[in-house]
Amino acid sequence: MRVLGLRPVTDPAELATVVAECLPHLDPGLRLLERAANAGEVTVDLACVDGARRLVLILCDIVAGPDAVLRAVEGAAWWGEHPERLSRVFPAVAALDAGAPPRALLVACRFGDRALRLLRALGPRGPEPVECRVFTDETGTIVSLERVDVAAPEPAAPPAAARPVAPAPETPAPAAVPVKTPAASASALIERLERLRFSEAFR
Repeated sequence: MRVLGLRPVTDPAELATVVAECLPHLDPGLRLLERAANAGEVTVDLACVDGARRLVLILCDIVAGPDAVLRAVEGAAWWGEHPERLSRVFPAVAALDAGAPPRALLVACRFGDRALRLLRALGPRGPEPVECRVFTDETGTIVSLERVDVAAPEPAAPPAAARPVAPAPETPAPAAVPVKTPAASASALIERLERLRFSEAFR
């Protein structure tokens, strides 16, 4: 049974070295042009060219945050504004398409929530996020490169509306039953006796 052990990577430079050795697995046809390449005021870890002759800038970080996302965006934007410098900076690759906008890839061991939120907001204008993990087994080192889906999570369904409860039918109040006090009962009995005696007198 093959057992893989996770090899922790704690330095962005080490991660960049790992990625540089796996470029064809990261993107078919990807070739390295330069390490630690300048992009204006930003330094990207790897400058590459893809199969479509586009410049590809790769920035590596251990835990990608919003600052790493912005650095990748800034690097691609700078080269997009200075395409005429491609042939001077990378003279060995005359086939670079200066008219194509450069691509930016952000490779990290993990992406923080703020970075994912910013990537969702940027959409296609943001860098392509890739998660990298390094494993080891008895045969050597294995590198996993996986594209990160930054699509917004499905919103939670609203709670079901409570069904209105019909009011209970009103129960009619019981008719008032007169309560006879002992004095009232005696008075009624005397009145009946008086009527009876009066009727007897006229027989």
